[in-house]
Amino acid sequence: MASKQSDVNQYVTAVLVSHDGATWITEVVAALTSQSRKIDRVIAIDTDSKDESAKRLRSAGITTLSMSRGTGFGDAIDEALLKYPSKNSESVTEWIWLIHDDSAPAKNALAELLAAIENRPTVAIAGPKIKGWHDRNHLLEIGVSIAGNGARWTGLEYREQDQGQRDGIKEELAVSTAGSLIRRDVYEELGGLDPNLSLFRDDVDFGWRANVAGHSVISVSNAVIFHAEAAASERRSVDVSEAFLHRPLLLDRRNAAYVILANSSNWLL
Repeated sequence: MASKQSDVNQYVTAVLVSHDGATWITEVVAALTSQSRKIDRVIAIDTDSKDESAKRLRSAGITTLSMSRGTGFGDAIDEALLKYPSKNSESVTEWIWLIHDDSAPAKNALAELLAAIENRPTVAIAGPKIKGWHDRNHLLEIGVSIAGNGARWTGLEYREQDQGQRDGIKEELAVSTAGSLIRRDVYEELGGLDPNLSLFRDDVDFGWRANVAGHSVISVSNAVIFHAEAAASERRSVDVSEAFLHRPLLLDRRNAAYVILANSSNWLL
């Protein structure tokens, strides 16, 4: 259960990036609007979807910006933040809640993330437990790191089922961008997600840089999000400009090497 401590000084802006996500977007929007802790502001960015993603977002009353089809995830977020000024003040801390168009947070997800950051002033990024979209007991991630060979490392067994064995609030190198709650001032201080990582590994790079800058990154098991992982599983095309032949595996490998080269001088692997 979420903490009863007040979160009145936390302002949350959810930023949803959509790209041919009509298969999942209706459930995602329903999950956002039914949060037990109401989201203060929701902004969507549609990257020229060929399906009805943008139409469904606007029909739900969500402010939706339009960008080109090759726009990366981080660039889309930056555009939203550029258009909508920060709410930070002496009495208010703004957090941005990053939402993929194929990821639906459980009803109490935001409340649990906010409860976890209460009385943890060094925390700048908090991420949920990520479970499968179809098999909702399949544990996909709860915090993430990177191996010396560039492989994404979750510490989980193949198709591990969630029985509470990974539960708790834990320090991490990084958390997935799917459902991550990030202090806006820290996001801007670090320059946002690396524009060279338009898709894949941007989460590891950002968490790595946040740790080096002295901020804490935590995973919060009581906050849950269900993720279809549509791009990684090739259930939709990858259209960012760096993607060779629209193949996610090749882009992921390229970005893994980049992340290690860009960050290894600041961290002992």
